Amino acid sequence: MGWVRRHPVATFSGLAVGLTWTVWVPRAAAAQGLLAGEWGERAVALGAVWTYGPALAALLAAALTGGRSALRDLRARLLRWRTGWRWYAVVLAGPPAVSLAVAGLWVALGGAWTEAAPAVLTAGPAGGPLPVPQLVLVFGLLALTDGLGEETGWRGFVLPRLLAGQGAAAASLGLGVGWALWHLPLFWTAGAALEGRPVLLEVLALPALSVLYTWVFQHTRGSLLLAVLFHAAGNLWDLVALPPAGADVTPALLRIGALWLLALGVTAATGPRHLTRSPLAPRAAPPLATAR
Repeated sequence: MGWVRRHPVATFSGLAVGLTWTVWVPRAAAAQGLLAGEWGERAVALGAVWTYGPALAALLAAALTGGRSALRDLRARLLRWRTGWRWYAVVLAGPPAVSLAVAGLWVALGGAWTEAAPAVLTAGPAGGPLPVPQLVLVFGLLALTDGLGEETGWRGFVLPRLLAGQGAAAASLGLGVGWALWHLPLFWTAGAALEGRPVLLEVLALPALSVLYTWVFQHTRGSLLLAVLFHAAGNLWDLVALPPAGADVTPALLRIGALWLLALGVTAATGPRHLTRSPLAPRAAPPLATAR
């Protein structure tokens, strides 16, 4: 137990991979025909809805490494909504702005709109945008599933502990790589959104996006709620959508390039140590032992 308390991030990582991959790997095996029969059917059914691995890992790791105070910290971050309207604008309007700018650039370069436009703008009636009520419903579902299920771990538990021991930019890049690799089984799972997509592009995209998450985190007193909304908006507007096998990868590379430009921009503007000019931002990290 002493090792667990001294290494909260390693504890979380083992739990997150263990809880999720225990379901995802059999699901991928079943999808590839390597696990048949009743167990294969169960793996596919369970894996299709298993998005809460990081959240469960965060709750367990918090209880094991920090007890009630760490659990209270998670709850407080999730309920931290008084962050200023401009940060809601950033997390809700930023993803569509980036995706639309990239799609517009792709069209200007001679590409087809449908090759780069977010799916929500082409999946509606007659190939148009989704109706607003449906758009809001999908956003809410994404927030309650992928957003809450993942961000409780990545930004709710891991990021504050990384910030306690290293610079914000370095912590963000490392977290981004781990975040990308956590998705690995989905690249070989039939029917999953990442099936057959380029793994390398995921590893390139998520570290840049992670820097932007930390930039928001540092300016919102470590709000997990804003991270959940940012995750949902990013998924809704295909911020890191990867091309299927055989498709042109250029639109995805343009989006990734845009994310890196934004990440480098906020780093240059605020400094890599804290990703904010506010001297109060580092207090967002809980007074825990340095993560290892």
